[in-house]
Amino acid sequence: MKWDSVFPEINSIRTEDAKSYLESAATGSYQLVDVRQPNEFMRQHLPGALLVPLNDLVAERVVLDKEKPTLVYCKSGERSLAASQWLIGEDFKDVRHILGGIDGWLGNRAFGHYDLNLGLLKQDTEFSDAISMAFAMEEGMRLFYLELARETSDETFKKLYRKLASFEVEHKSDLSRKYLAVEGKELIQKEFEDRQIQIMEGGGSADITLIKSLAGTEDALDIFGLALAFEIQAYDFYVRLSRHTVRPEVKSFFLEMADAEKIHLAFISNEMDTYLKNHSE
Repeated sequence: MKWDSVFPEINSIRTEDAKSYLESAATGSYQLVDVRQPNEFMRQHLPGALLVPLNDLVAERVVLDKEKPTLVYCKSGERSLAASQWLIGEDFKDVRHILGGIDGWLGNRAFGHYDLNLGLLKQDTEFSDAISMAFAMEEGMRLFYLELARETSDETFKKLYRKLASFEVEHKSDLSRKYLAVEGKELIQKEFEDRQIQIMEGGGSADITLIKSLAGTEDALDIFGLALAFEIQAYDFYVRLSRHTVRPEVKSFFLEMADAEKIHLAFISNEMDTYLKNHSE
């Protein structure tokens, strides 16, 4: 099965096209949604934008109109891409992701986002195969975060990446226990760790160019933003797989994984809030 049969196609809109749309559309006929944090919004935002931080969006603490065209932006594109994917999954009729975020809108260089490529499970996939795939994904994400920790020189972000990597270790342990309980045998880790390409949560593969770029940036919002984007895509990934499978035990498993990802999202969001408060002017 191909990626686009589980993940929706994201309708991305260029800055100039978004500006033209907002200038011509009647006020109140659309929703312009800013998924950044409140202090970012206070410093600068697009006129008429609604503030809906990404973590509030996932927790469904804000009610939006599913029938109206919804344009989504963040700082540079990572969080809004994940938010757009979420909104489409929640049956919003017309979602448009503004490329480059407010940085692109103001003419600043945007931080590039990653490509996602993954062949997913069939609808009737066995429970053991579902766990095996999840295990490989968690291992790929663990390696990605550890590589980021090695590359960055900022001790705050080293700590963050190592903590995120430890979450993946906990997930792998949970998966191994679940596999043993259901299948009555040990999950053989080497079978998955020997794969040539490690799969990351949410459907991507570890990209050394992305790692170098992210580790070298001095913008904390880029770092937290991309971490949030990875985890929300992991959450969305598991929810969509739960909807896709026809096996009740596999559905239950993927929903458990989704709940765990929500904990990761809350952690990153809280870390971001703490960092921004400590470094506010």
